[in-house]
Amino acid sequence: MTESKPVRNKSFIHRNLGTGEVVGGLFWLSLGALISVLLEVIYLGTRIPLPGGSSLAFPYTIVVAFLFNMVLTRTSILWTDHWLAKFTPLITWIVGFMALLVWTVVEGDQLVPNNIRTVLLLFAGFAGGIWPAVKAK
Repeated sequence: MTESKPVRNKSFIHRNLGTGEVVGGLFWLSLGALISVLLEVIYLGTRIPLPGGSSLAFPYTIVVAFLFNMVLTRTSILWTDHWLAKFTPLITWIVGFMALLVWTVVEGDQLVPNNIRTVLLLFAGFAGGIWPAVKAK
């Protein structure tokens, strides 16, 4: 009978990245941040219908913003060690959020609701993006 060799985990973090690879990785993370903020703002006003014709506000995108920005920042930390570059997806998310706020002035349609959920979404997205860097120190 032959003995099987134990399987070794060969996963590692590749650190010899070229500038193009880093820029490309941060670009895709930033694109994900823009799509994320757009969907989070669109679905911020989600309501759950209740019996009797009433409904309950269910702003689950606030939690999604916190968690997804946390994932984006953790991933960008894997791509770069530069203190500002690792926040590229968070900065992109905030710029996208501000652009959606200004959209009312430019287009006339209000995409971002004028209520406390908007403020909570902004703070949750910011906190989620900062948390991995603060936690790592």
